[in-house]
Amino acid sequence: MSHNNYDYGDLIAIQEIIREAAASSLDIHYSCSTADYKADGSIVTEADLAMQQALTVALAGRYPDVAMLGEELDKEAQLQVIQNEQDYWCLDPVDGTTNFHATMPLFSVSLGLVSHGEIVLGIVYDPNRREFFGALKGQGFWLNGETLTRPDQPQTLGNCLAFIDFKRLSNEMGTGLVQQTPYKSQRNIGTCALEWAWLAAGRANLLLHGRESIWDYTAGALLLEEAGGKSETFYAEPVFKQTLTPRSVIAASNPGLFEQWASRIRSFC
Repeated sequence: MSHNNYDYGDLIAIQEIIREAAASSLDIHYSCSTADYKADGSIVTEADLAMQQALTVALAGRYPDVAMLGEELDKEAQLQVIQNEQDYWCLDPVDGTTNFHATMPLFSVSLGLVSHGEIVLGIVYDPNRREFFGALKGQGFWLNGETLTRPDQPQTLGNCLAFIDFKRLSNEMGTGLVQQTPYKSQRNIGTCALEWAWLAAGRANLLLHGRESIWDYTAGALLLEEAGGKSETFYAEPVFKQTLTPRSVIAASNPGLFEQWASRIRSFC
């Protein structure tokens, strides 16, 4: 039987679990990690494995009936978690592993909680800035446990800062955005979860990505929703889906910007 009534107390307790795990798993490997290559060409470090193990053990102690879908599990185990009907954590232990390995201080821990097919809790932790972005379904969005007042958001695309990963866009879409740039400025920081969190916080206004995995977007999609933003795939579907197949993302910090952004992006599809 799963624990289905998650509240603010759970959010704060889970943040402390993440903080302790990061202190014991990430800090000791930062600036001295070694990397192995996975089948898809991405890298995994000791920090990824240590952080996933630490959180799996700690979360099981408090929530023994909640399964763990971690990025570093093998695919068969991942599929088993998704196909079962119990609640599960969706974890990227180090989102931005390449940055972490290069000692670039742009990486995060992303933890979502899925219950009855819905994301009910999401946390993105930025260890370098000691910032916890947290959300509960239908209950709100917080930064370090406090309600966040976002800066005023632009009204038009031309005044927006956009997070865009050009590497995972089609040539047509990427070229179109370069030749007729609709936004003011563009960034890609190498950690999907932190981009979602900063979008939710209003630090950026638009997001575009061609291929995000379930552990990349689960926590962030809830953060953005609870902060008043909106996201869909290129084909107007909800971003979150219980699948290991990567999903495309169009997102904006508010619905008005989303409609402008989505219309522009879908002209390339």
